Amino acid sequence: MVTIPLHDMLTMLLPFAVFLCLIGNLVWPLSTLAAEPANGASVYAFGRHLLELGDHYRAITELKRFSLLFPDDPKQLAAQMLLGLAYEALADDDSAIGYFRRLQQTEDGNDFNRLALFKLGEMRLQQRQYQQATQLFRRFLTQFPDGPLVDRTTYLLGVTHTLAGKAETAAQSFTSLSPGSPWFHRANAIQTAFDMAEPRPSKSPRVAGILAGILPGAGHLYLGKPRHAITALLLNGLFLAGATVAFLEGLEAAGVILLYFETGWYLGNINSAKEGAREFNRRYMQDLQDHLYKTYVPPGLTLKQLPGLGLNIQF
Repeated sequence: MVTIPLHDMLTMLLPFAVFLCLIGNLVWPLSTLAAEPANGASVYAFGRHLLELGDHYRAITELKRFSLLFPDDPKQLAAQMLLGLAYEALADDDSAIGYFRRLQQTEDGNDFNRLALFKLGEMRLQQRQYQQATQLFRRFLTQFPDGPLVDRTTYLLGVTHTLAGKAETAAQSFTSLSPGSPWFHRANAIQTAFDMAEPRPSKSPRVAGILAGILPGAGHLYLGKPRHAITALLLNGLFLAGATVAFLEGLEAAGVILLYFETGWYLGNINSAKEGAREFNRRYMQDLQDHLYKTYVPPGLTLKQLPGLGLNIQF
C-alpha cells in the first residue's frame, strides 16, 4: 500500500480548492440576481445617470431595457424623452426624431407632448430644413399659446424666417416678443444684422445670357471669370472658323458637322453664363445664412437645461 505524505496531498488538493472557490464566487451573484428581479426605478435611474455622465450608448441600452421590462411604469414617457435626447447627442437624427414624434403623438396638452413638438422643430432648424421647421414652430404656438418654451419658439420661428430670406415675415413673428423677454434683444440683433449685411452686387442671369449670345465668353467675363471667358471664346471661334473654311472649300458635310458642334458650344456658353449668375447670387445668400445661423441660432436644449424651463416633467 502506497502512502502519500500529508504535505504532498495538500499540494495536490490546493488547485481543486481554488477552482471550487472561483466557481462559488461566480454562481453566488448569479443566484442572487435570479432571486431578486430588477427594479424598474433602479434601471431607469441608472440609465438617466449614464446619460448625465455623457455615456450615451450605455444610457440607451439601459433605457431601452427599462422600456421593454416595465411597459406600465409611470416613467415610460420620461424614458422615451431621454432616449430621444441621447440619440440627438449622438447625432443620430433619424432615431431621435422617431422618439420625439411618438411622444408628440401622445395625449395633447402634457409637457412631454410640448417638449417633443419643440424638439422636432428645433432639430429641423438644425438640419436647415426651414420649411419643415416653420411648420412645426407654428404648430407649437397654435397648440401651446402660453407657458414654457413659447418665447423661445417665437424667437426660433423668426430666426427661421430670416434664414429663409423672409425678413418681413420674421419681423412679424418677433413682434410677439415682449421687451422683458430674454429673447427680445437677440431678435433685434438678428434683424439688425440682416438689414446691415454688406450689400454685394448681384449678377443678372438675363444680362449674362444676352452678353454670352452677342459674344461667346462675354457673359463669363461679366461674372468675373476670365478663364471661362477665354475658353468659351476660343472654342466657339475655332469651330465657327473651321465650319466657315469647310464651306468655302466645298466640304459641305464637314461644314455641317462642325456647325452642329458649334451650335452646341454656343448654346452651352449661354446657359453656362446664366447658371453662373444664379450661382453667384446663391453663394452670397449662403454665406450670409451661415453667418446668421452660427451667430443667432442657440444650441439645442439638453437634459441639464430642462429643469429651469418650468416644464411639468419629472425625470
